[in-house]
Amino acid sequence: MWTPTKNQKFGVAIHNFHHDSVPQTLRLDVGETVQVLEECAGWYRGFSTRNRNLKGIFPAQFIHLKPFKIDNEGLYETVTPVEDPVVQEAASVLREWGQIWKNLYVQLGTPYGEQELWDSVRKAMMDVADWRKQLITGTLTSDQITQLKLKITQKIDWGNRKLGLDLVPRVEGEMVDPDAVSVVALHRVHALSSEASQSHSQGLGTLAKRKEKRKVLSHHLFFCMRDFSYHLGEDAEVYFSLYDSQKQKFISERFLVKLSKEGFSNYVEKIHSNCTIFTDLGSGDLVSDLYIVAHVVRVGRMLFSESVKKNSSHNYRRPYGVAVFRLAQTVLQGGDGEVELTGKLFTSDEKDFWQLHEFIIKKQTNKCNILSNNVSYGLVVSVKMVHGELEQATKENPLLLKNVCVTKKLGFSDVIMPGDVRNDLYVTLNNGEFERGGKSVGKNIEVLVLALDADGHPLQCIYSGMGHEGTTEHSSMIMYHNNSPRWMERLKVAIPIDQFAGAHLRLEYSHCSTREKNEKKFFGFSFIRLMDDEGGTTLRDGSHELCVYKCDERSRLADPMEYLTMPYLSKAAADCVYSLPFQRSPKEIIVVDTLLCSTKLTQNVDLLSLLRWRSAPEGIGETLSRLTRVDGAETVKFLQDVLDALFAMFSTDDGNSTQYSGHVFQALVFIFSLLEDSKFEHFKPVMDAYITGHFAAALVYKGLISCVKHLSDLCPQTEKQEPIMRCFRSLEYIFKFIIQSRLLFARATGGQNEDSFRVDVDSLFESFARMLNMNLENIEASQMTLLEHLQGTCDQLSRVLTPGEVANHINTLFNATPVESSRVITRAKLHAMKNAVNSTIFDDDEGRELLLQTICTHLRQHLDNRQELALCADVLQDIIILTHKHTKRFPSSKLPATLHQDIEEIMLNLFNVLVQVILTLERSAPSSGASTLKPEAMGLTQLLSALKTTFVPTQASLVLGSLCVNLSVQDDIRGSLVASLMGILQLMREPHYTKLWDAHMISGIHHLRHLLHSTIVLLADLVRAAVFPSDWFVMRMVTNYTILAAMQEIAQPLIATFLKQGRFDNQLWSSYLNLAVGFLTQPCLQLEQFSQQKRHKVLERYNDMRVLMGFQILSMWRELDDHRLHFIPGMVGPFLEVTLVPEPELRKATLPIFFDMMQAEQQAKGSFKQVETELIDKLDILVSENKGDDEYRQLFNTILLEKVRSDDPVWRESGTAFINSVTRLLERLLDYRNVMQGDENCDKRMSCTVNLLNFYKNEINRQEMYIRYIYKLHDLHVPAGNFTEAAFTLQLHANQLSWTQRMLHADHLYPAQTETQRKELIYMKIINYFDKGKCWEQGIPLLEELANQYRTCLFDYQKLSEVLRRQASFYEKILSGKRYDHEYFRVGFYGLGLPLFVRNKVFIYRGLEYEQIGAFTQRIQTEFPQAKMLSHNTPPDDTIRSSDGQYIQICAVKALPEINPLFEGVEVDERILKYYSNNHVRQFVYDRPTHRGPADKDNEFKNLWIERTTYTTEFELPGILKWFEVVDQRMEQLCPPQYACETVDRHNKQLRQIIIHYRANPQDNIQLFTMRLQGTIDAAVNGGIAKYQDAFFGPDYLVVYPENADHVNRLKVLLSDQTMILEGALDLHGRIAPSANQPLHKRLVEVFEGLRSKVRKMCSTPQSQRSTSSLQSTPPPPPTHRRADSDPATEFRRTGSIINSPLPPLPSDKGAISLSSSSTSGHSSQRSSQSSSLYAHFHSASHDDDLYAKPQEWDGNLGVQRDSRPRSAFISDSRGSSPKSLSKSLNNDYMIVPPPKPSDEGHRWRYSRPPSPRPARSSITQDSANSSWCDSQGSDESLPPLPPRVGERPARSISLGGEEEAPPPVLPKRMGKKVRASSFPVGEHISILDE
Repeated sequence: MWTPTKNQKFGVAIHNFHHDSVPQTLRLDVGETVQVLEECAGWYRGFSTRNRNLKGIFPAQFIHLKPFKIDNEGLYETVTPVEDPVVQEAASVLREWGQIWKNLYVQLGTPYGEQELWDSVRKAMMDVADWRKQLITGTLTSDQITQLKLKITQKIDWGNRKLGLDLVPRVEGEMVDPDAVSVVALHRVHALSSEASQSHSQGLGTLAKRKEKRKVLSHHLFFCMRDFSYHLGEDAEVYFSLYDSQKQKFISERFLVKLSKEGFSNYVEKIHSNCTIFTDLGSGDLVSDLYIVAHVVRVGRMLFSESVKKNSSHNYRRPYGVAVFRLAQTVLQGGDGEVELTGKLFTSDEKDFWQLHEFIIKKQTNKCNILSNNVSYGLVVSVKMVHGELEQATKENPLLLKNVCVTKKLGFSDVIMPGDVRNDLYVTLNNGEFERGGKSVGKNIEVLVLALDADGHPLQCIYSGMGHEGTTEHSSMIMYHNNSPRWMERLKVAIPIDQFAGAHLRLEYSHCSTREKNEKKFFGFSFIRLMDDEGGTTLRDGSHELCVYKCDERSRLADPMEYLTMPYLSKAAADCVYSLPFQRSPKEIIVVDTLLCSTKLTQNVDLLSLLRWRSAPEGIGETLSRLTRVDGAETVKFLQDVLDALFAMFSTDDGNSTQYSGHVFQALVFIFSLLEDSKFEHFKPVMDAYITGHFAAALVYKGLISCVKHLSDLCPQTEKQEPIMRCFRSLEYIFKFIIQSRLLFARATGGQNEDSFRVDVDSLFESFARMLNMNLENIEASQMTLLEHLQGTCDQLSRVLTPGEVANHINTLFNATPVESSRVITRAKLHAMKNAVNSTIFDDDEGRELLLQTICTHLRQHLDNRQELALCADVLQDIIILTHKHTKRFPSSKLPATLHQDIEEIMLNLFNVLVQVILTLERSAPSSGASTLKPEAMGLTQLLSALKTTFVPTQASLVLGSLCVNLSVQDDIRGSLVASLMGILQLMREPHYTKLWDAHMISGIHHLRHLLHSTIVLLADLVRAAVFPSDWFVMRMVTNYTILAAMQEIAQPLIATFLKQGRFDNQLWSSYLNLAVGFLTQPCLQLEQFSQQKRHKVLERYNDMRVLMGFQILSMWRELDDHRLHFIPGMVGPFLEVTLVPEPELRKATLPIFFDMMQAEQQAKGSFKQVETELIDKLDILVSENKGDDEYRQLFNTILLEKVRSDDPVWRESGTAFINSVTRLLERLLDYRNVMQGDENCDKRMSCTVNLLNFYKNEINRQEMYIRYIYKLHDLHVPAGNFTEAAFTLQLHANQLSWTQRMLHADHLYPAQTETQRKELIYMKIINYFDKGKCWEQGIPLLEELANQYRTCLFDYQKLSEVLRRQASFYEKILSGKRYDHEYFRVGFYGLGLPLFVRNKVFIYRGLEYEQIGAFTQRIQTEFPQAKMLSHNTPPDDTIRSSDGQYIQICAVKALPEINPLFEGVEVDERILKYYSNNHVRQFVYDRPTHRGPADKDNEFKNLWIERTTYTTEFELPGILKWFEVVDQRMEQLCPPQYACETVDRHNKQLRQIIIHYRANPQDNIQLFTMRLQGTIDAAVNGGIAKYQDAFFGPDYLVVYPENADHVNRLKVLLSDQTMILEGALDLHGRIAPSANQPLHKRLVEVFEGLRSKVRKMCSTPQSQRSTSSLQSTPPPPPTHRRADSDPATEFRRTGSIINSPLPPLPSDKGAISLSSSSTSGHSSQRSSQSSSLYAHFHSASHDDDLYAKPQEWDGNLGVQRDSRPRSAFISDSRGSSPKSLSKSLNNDYMIVPPPKPSDEGHRWRYSRPPSPRPARSSITQDSANSSWCDSQGSDESLPPLPPRVGERPARSISLGGEEEAPPPVLPKRMGKKVRASSFPVGEHISILDE
């Protein structure tokens, strides 16, 4: 038993489940998620989340269950997995991308394929899948998870943007829940996410974007030495430092890597000893030209020699080489991973070693050279840039930076952190000058640097390079034999702060010998004090020239007091007059540079004097004035001490001011201003800590307030505004001290003087208000500064005052600022309002109420004046967001009264003005030329072109830039205002709407009407114009949901106020209904166009808003009742658009509206003509826009007919007829739309167009629609080359016009003109088309009609002459123009899978020029690619007709022309007649051979019957289409002798044509004549007549078939006639044959005598009987007209081919050879390759006379044939070919063909048809394929052969008329006879077929 599941609700398929054989199973693929509904015995029942409508069962073991949560538990519950949101999103995105990716794959290789996009999407999907897998594993740290989630969301946003999918709104990488935030907040998130996505910040969202705005001020460079390939032979030291080549100075400490003489190794003793991080680089450093400079120092012997192996007793530091590494900007800006750099060591003279790096950087190769090295690389390092605070960077890169040595920047960084404690002194050994001392060479001088305390004890604080412990001393490099050495060695001296006061540095100088045994010779020293004993200041930064004192014993320096009293600077020593303990060497000096970086020590005297002000109180004024000149870094280092001193000077102990209070206040303001500098902004926490923890001046608040008020009052009176502005900028910290002082005072006194304090504050704000109220230009900056920094003041005041009191103070200032202020003041005020809204005051009910009243009032005024719309929108958005947050804390039905009041305040003040402002922005049209271009409606290329035509080229780019910026800003403002309006609507509940309507109703009903109308119009604009970008889908849906709720509320006053009581407002109601329709039909709500996942999300969150709006429309429509007539016909189209939305429930609900409309109009006007007209018009337009489907057609018919039947109105009959008519129209429109695309559907489009055209004319008589589709049909014909059909189509329009002077309106095709002018213009088009289509006979009547108009009405003889010349040219073309008859094909369409307009119907097609049945079949099959071709031509049974498949049956048919009464009794040129034999025909015949009784293998003529089917089409061909439906068909049977008569009669006529030709042209080549005679006579010898004799002339035949006696007798007469014809032909041949042919002629005469005797013997019957029989059975036709020229080809074409074949299989007999007679080519060659016309077989003498052809499936002409001989002796084809062409035809294409039956009951005269080309090879390949007679054999036929390619022009044989034609099909296999090759005359075409 199936039981509902409780704990098993959601799972994933872990195996494919494809057991379709089991009933009710659900097909599942691996990874597919399912929702389980029920379980039973190891099976689950549920559905896949891909398709929730399909439910089924599946095994439980195939499903892995996952944790889940249930939303909306119950019938419509939604189950979602409890997973990380990013994991869920990644899975959802991969499913969506996967489908798109598959579609992209399918398109590869097509013109629409995008390989690059396919590759990038594939890579993105693989990345997301891999990262998601890493998240699920749960093996990552929290930091790694955070980074990975960020990467996933970035990649998702990138992919969505790449694929054009929706933008995902995010905050800190997480998707935003639109239900949890206000629509305004959602808009902001969308804007920021879009900006981040476009700037490759990939959707970090709101908070992340705010973090990005904070400028990163600290940067650090990680460094690591990777390899050192040089071999020094001794120990080495490598010093790395950062060098700024632009400033030409080092900017960092030195980092030291020590190398042993064995060389560099990564496996060093101390981990990370080769790595460091250069810290505290500023932003300015990153944009400079930075280098890493490596100084290599050798440590060992003075002079190194490879030969000396003994270790040196002295380790001297000697210069070796320098390497330089440039840091590119890509490295400094921080790319991914470490960057490896390689450099070579350079060397130079030792005296230039100090500047060798500059030589390398400047590439001064003449001053340096590269050190040789056996390895290709030299020094290898790697670097990586990290940003942010060092502590945070270390946390983010723990493996890289943990325990790494820090190398600091020289000097302070751009940001001084309060916790930084630094006391570093940098000493640089610059250069020295020493005496030679009597030696010829210079000394090897070494400087030993020591750091000593006051007692002379060494301090371990000297660092030659970071990375190693400090030492007590440092030995300099030795410059060999140089008395003026320049070292430029920088040392760091880090003396503890408590020992710094008495410490000094001592420099000891020694000469070092090159000899190993000699010791260093000490010869002097220098020293330098680090702090001034008197002033307490440290040694000033800079260069210092030190005295060198002589001393040769170090022991004398044991007591520092011996020399510390001496001057240490050379300048001071020169002024020294007293004796010194040590002798100074006047010519020797040494220069050192110092730099102090200390947070505890200062070098500034002014700062020290301030800190020690009590010792010299008389200099306070001067000290305070000099404070502003003190470096800010020095000031903030001693911030607490400075503030204590200043506040001590500010007031006396009892709180009174002092004479220095003003100066102190200025000093305080200066210090507060320092904290605004980004360099010191990190000291704000220090200041705050001082205020709360150390500040103790409880009495200064009154003085501070007084100082601020004084400056405020002074503002209008002074020109110096800078001090005042600085004070206003520092108001936050000033008030922090004021409030803290007040709190300290209140704590000490128990809250005394509270009122006094409030009075002081009130007084201060009144002063502020007075200043703000002044409109003076010189104080604008101060006013703006005050407003900008007001909020900090108010935040502090809220600590001691109530929020309501603070709000009142703020309101005082806002109200004091005039609305008409300058723009800068207005902007400052709005910024102040924004700050107030975001303050804590706004969170208090009282404060919010007070602020809202003032702010909303000001916003309304600014919006009314269109001032600062962007800022106004920003302020309003903040208000709405905060209000929405407050409302979310309470249930919707339990909002507190304060919130209700707040929403009312916002609504009443701002709703109306917002509507008006947005409407103005929507409707405003800029006046400038550039703005009128409307670039949002055009692409970039179009915009550039438009700009170039509007402006000169030099201005175009400038205009484009400013235009795009302005449009972007305007769009942003509009979007913000719309979001604000939506936010207000979202906040409003039903009571708020009621309040809004009542408030406007009080002012008058017109005010309410104006509000409603404006709101409706605006919402309509928003729905139609789509304010937000198309990829902001979430924002659009929330907006729509808000509009939907608002429209339900707007409906209430419409019904209550503007419907009843005689106040019906048609315009208001129409606007509302149109808005509802526009809302419902907007593209972003058409769920059918979404992916399944997206559609499910929308339905889950919002339901189908179209259905909700549809029912709202229905509700409003029902309310209208008697007023419905006002909306007819205006709302017919919109409502029709609603019903066309593909949502069944919506359609069922809204379709009855049309019945109501019909009923309303019928009752009012007696008919529903307007509804009918409008419905049909709009239906045509909307269906063409891809709206509606067959389901809609059925619903329309069913619902409305049911409505008519149930209500039974008086107009039931007309209504039913109209509904059925519209249903038929829908059927035709849908058919037309379904074939609108694709070249292969061109014919279908034509059919559907004609169906619509006929519908509009015949069923509803809509002339304008009729003409519209006439031109649609015309536009289809012309590109297809169907000029004749295009002409007939235009003639339909011309027939609607008359020759009158009535004016016709202009349209998109014709200008305004008279009816005559338009008809004349159309006639000329038609005539041109008839000319192109070679249908000149149709153009002549039109030319005659035009000529008559010009002659008798318009009297325009110029045009008359032109028309007559054109008419004459048409007559000439009829006689001389070359044109080909078109083939006709019968096409049957069977099966329910075909479109309605062809389903189970039969058509006659007029083929294209030169088109044979193969090409035609291929064309039809291309048009219906799913259809199966039937290989037989028997009518299909009901099984095929009722099947769901598609079947097509094709065969060739022959035209059956009508008798033209004009030709009665007139001798007419064959070229004239030929046109009518194949054109203007409605009847077509198809002949199919059958056998009755047992087959006679020796003579098949005995039982060869012909089944003849005659088809009648609806219209004549050619016409407006190349095909028409068959409306009638009838069938008859031809007995064997009757068919034999037709065959012999046709052959006799062909012989007569040849005789006529050669009588008129005896000079022509006689070869063809000879060949025809030879073939006819010799064929008779071969047994042709004998076959007829055996079949029909035997004694038993008439006994068995007495009903055929007439046909047998007529056959005898025809054979007798043939002998007479041959006799005359031989006579003519003998007279014109040249002498060379005379022997052959004699042979023919001899053979003929035997033939004639045989015929006479066979036909020997009494004369009376013969005459009677002939008269009775074959009465001659009445003499209608005489042919002026009737060649055999033309005569055959007139009588027609006898074979129409089905689509045959390819022949299996490869030895078959088929050749055609030229006598038949005139007609049969124009038949398709599969239509068998005549077959001639010539056999050996061993057989009986087998004279005439046997048909396969003959479509011969059965019309009555005249048996009279033509009078004319001239032979020509229809194209006016020379009769000479006849000889060529007869020579190449010759066979004997039986003549046709001379008469047939009930048939009319038929005329000839022109030939058409067919492939010469078809006689073997395709014609022989017709030899399958499946009908008689009862076997199924195989599929048809592949048709030839369309457009191919194959080789053709030559017909009698001189045109290239193909031979007819050959005889079927089983009817052929085996023949001997020797049986055939020379030159005769033969057919050899196996039995």
